[in-house]
Amino acid sequence: MDWIYKGKCWKFGDNLGIDGDVMPLRFALERELDKNILRDYLMAGVDPEFPQKVSPGDIIVAGKRFGQGNPHIQGFLGIVGHGLGLVAESIPRGSFRNAINAGLPFLNGCDGVGNDVDTGDELEVNFLTGEFNNLSRNITRQYMPLDAKLREIIQAGGWAPSLEKRLSHVR
Repeated sequence: MDWIYKGKCWKFGDNLGIDGDVMPLRFALERELDKNILRDYLMAGVDPEFPQKVSPGDIIVAGKRFGQGNPHIQGFLGIVGHGLGLVAESIPRGSFRNAINAGLPFLNGCDGVGNDVDTGDELEVNFLTGEFNNLSRNITRQYMPLDAKLREIIQAGGWAPSLEKRLSHVR
């Protein structure tokens, strides 16, 4: 897995709900878990054309409480389905766990990051070290990366592949 993402910034503000803004609620109710289906509906509540605009390596930069509401995993699987990274000022606890479970590279607790970017800026983020670079504005920030144990789960591809890997060593 490559922990360094380089691509376009997609800036979103505070208080985006996991259901409705990030992903339509119907996919949680239907228990849809296929990243290839979910990716086509990512961020449809705020920008219906978002799935057609993004490219692998692009980075969502969000404000406070990204993914608030009921902690459903579908929105994070949609992000992974596109090969995007996530940098947020804050993510509620349940959504934080689901981002890990989905295998999403992300940085959390990035206070003021929204002041350093605009949609369209070229970014480079090292999710392993926490280094954040806005190449368009020549801004570099250092944020706290996730704990190594959490990165291991993401490295494995999320919760289910991580569990399978651990169980294979027991047999």
